[in-house]
Amino acid sequence: MRRTHSLALLLGLVAAADATPSLSAFAVPTRNMHRRTLAPRSSLQMALPSKSRATVAEIEAESAQLRKEIEELREEALRRLEELERQLASTSTSTASSSPAETTANTAASTEEEGLLPPPAPIVFTDNNASHKKKPPKSIANLLDETRWKVNLSIGREPGTWMPKQWGASGQRLNLSFVAEFAPAQLYERDDFLRGGYANAKVLHVVDNEVRLGPSLSEGERIYKAKDGGWQVTRGDGPLGTDLLRFYIEVEERIEHTGGDVYLPKGRVYSSCGYFPFLGGENAPSVKEAFVKEMENIEEQIAALQLKKDAIQNPFNLEGFKLGREIFRLNREAERVNNRLNFMAVREPDKNLLRFSKDGDVGVTKEGGVCCQVNKGPVVEYHILGRFGIASAEHD
Repeated sequence: MRRTHSLALLLGLVAAADATPSLSAFAVPTRNMHRRTLAPRSSLQMALPSKSRATVAEIEAESAQLRKEIEELREEALRRLEELERQLASTSTSTASSSPAETTANTAASTEEEGLLPPPAPIVFTDNNASHKKKPPKSIANLLDETRWKVNLSIGREPGTWMPKQWGASGQRLNLSFVAEFAPAQLYERDDFLRGGYANAKVLHVVDNEVRLGPSLSEGERIYKAKDGGWQVTRGDGPLGTDLLRFYIEVEERIEHTGGDVYLPKGRVYSSCGYFPFLGGENAPSVKEAFVKEMENIEEQIAALQLKKDAIQNPFNLEGFKLGREIFRLNREAERVNNRLNFMAVREPDKNLLRFSKDGDVGVTKEGGVCCQVNKGPVVEYHILGRFGIASAEHD
């Protein structure tokens, strides 16, 4: 585009030169003609008339000089036209052999030199199905989302149960297992067992919708059908205000061994255990460990001060009184730290008591309680059925 513009300009100059009349054709009075000053070669404009008088000879000399310059401009224009023709011929040849990407780049460069807007970028269609959706940031409410856990139920008589007296009186137990997937989908079915959570209740998927009953002395393993249930992390329902993981499944029939006195009733089976988030990872430093180190430091200081005090023979020594007062202060501090340590022992249990997810950002107590719901008129009771163990099903 720039070369085409230059070509048009040169053609205009040549046409202007051909149309310029000779100064001798005009009748110019001698007394009104002033001396002229020629403009630079790059411009055809003349300077303003001088106040000095100009003779006819001077005017003719200036006209001759002007015609000479016009002729030189004509020759230069013709030379540039020939050069442009050669450049255009070579450019068309290279453009035919260049790729579309190179042509686009050259066009963008030329438009940038001329100060024009670049050509619009090509429209690219992307496949949204191929790209993965961005997951929401991790929080206490969604650390279990899309994780799988193996749950082992041990059904039998437990202290404090409200089940009938003959239920599980022999001490027999049912060993059941299933794999649960904690789905992020919202659970729209209401259940009083799930309440006060960090978020709405979610769907608990029973993988293959199967519950396996372990073998007994008289019969082998059996498989029962189970429906999906729900789960939720509830706030402050555990000891000292800790969080709880609550979930349930629904068995489609009564589960028992032939001739046994213990059974799992048909319907929903509820479970709960401690829930402890570790957003910094399984190996993140804990508050409890900080209190342990502080307690050890205080004990070392007390021991060192006690040795100094025992070395003083005079019981009325002023230094001995100072040491005794400092030991008393440290004992009070140790008592305070010990109380906090006992509190944090519940808030942050030992990691060997927990079972962690694959990412290590959440731990649940390795054992929990199992119960069923019993309606007695307007009253709803939860009867203890046993206990359960849980572990991540995603670990190698």
